[in-house]
Amino acid sequence: MKQKVDKFFYLLFGIIFLTGSAVCAQIPTTNFNKKNTPVSPRCFTSITSDSKGLIWVGTLEGLFCYNGLEWREKNTKNSYLPTNKVLCVEIIENKKYIGTTNGLIVVHDGSWRLYNTKNSRLPSNKIRKIKQDKNKNIWIATSKGLVSFNKDLETVLSKKTNGIIDDNFVSLCIDKENTIWAGTNNGLYSYKNKIWRVYNKNNSPIPDDHVWEIVVDNENNKWIGTKKGIAKLEDNEWKVFNKKNTPIKTNIITSMVYDNYDRLWIGTQKGVCSYDGEEWTKHKIEKKKNRVQKLFIDNYDNKWICTQSNIIVYNLEGIEFKKNKIDENKFIVSR
Repeated sequence: MKQKVDKFFYLLFGIIFLTGSAVCAQIPTTNFNKKNTPVSPRCFTSITSDSKGLIWVGTLEGLFCYNGLEWREKNTKNSYLPTNKVLCVEIIENKKYIGTTNGLIVVHDGSWRLYNTKNSRLPSNKIRKIKQDKNKNIWIATSKGLVSFNKDLETVLSKKTNGIIDDNFVSLCIDKENTIWAGTNNGLYSYKNKIWRVYNKNNSPIPDDHVWEIVVDNENNKWIGTKKGIAKLEDNEWKVFNKKNTPIKTNIITSMVYDNYDRLWIGTQKGVCSYDGEEWTKHKIEKKKNRVQKLFIDNYDNKWICTQSNIIVYNLEGIEFKKNKIDENKFIVSR
């Protein structure tokens, strides 16, 4: 069953008013705190959806799932999560890959498996990002190297393996040519066919070495979010966007996502902007607490904006999503 709300929509933390302004979208909200909502703010680390339309939110206080009707929480008290500190969640071929500070969990049809440094070849238990390439290999960004996961786990890029400067990977993306792009606080790395390259301020126009987000658009251009603005890498040409030449109010880029209409959505410490290749649009989500932690766009083009104080769902065309029952056995194995 689908539910569509044309103008007003209650969701978790607020009442969202949807406006049709093309240049500046004002979104007044009413916020709720952790006393009257299951998710605590200021700790969002990841958000995604599965094939059934369920929304999965990773936080530093557990894993949450929203089915269009209600929220469910899993933590160390009611599940086999090794820690409440969930750093990333990816849904790949109906399997849930949950990266935590204490290992990787793979959940499928109610069964689960934990990978850590004691029972596998993982170089670190801190799993920051997970992606799948065109050959169905799983790539894992950890705090001590980049790992390939096919039948076995193999560290392909690290200080120990390759002598790179920094192997504490904080961002990860795979482009349309199957090149792996991984960001650290000391530069951007590309990896393909066992050949790696590093991009930093010393050898490229990248505005800063703190690479916190990487996305790829439909033309295979790489958009790199850093501590001092955005860099677009098109073939071998670079272009830098910052608060001097765009409407963004700060150069600290916290999250980015590309939608199906060739628009880049940018989350910063001072709100949200979007860019369609020609025009920039500011989206005013709040007056004060508008530090964006994560952005996500679901299958209905709803923009999920996780801030330091709430979650906002935003869609100028009206919010639409699927309502599902949560099967506890398939949600995650409970104690």
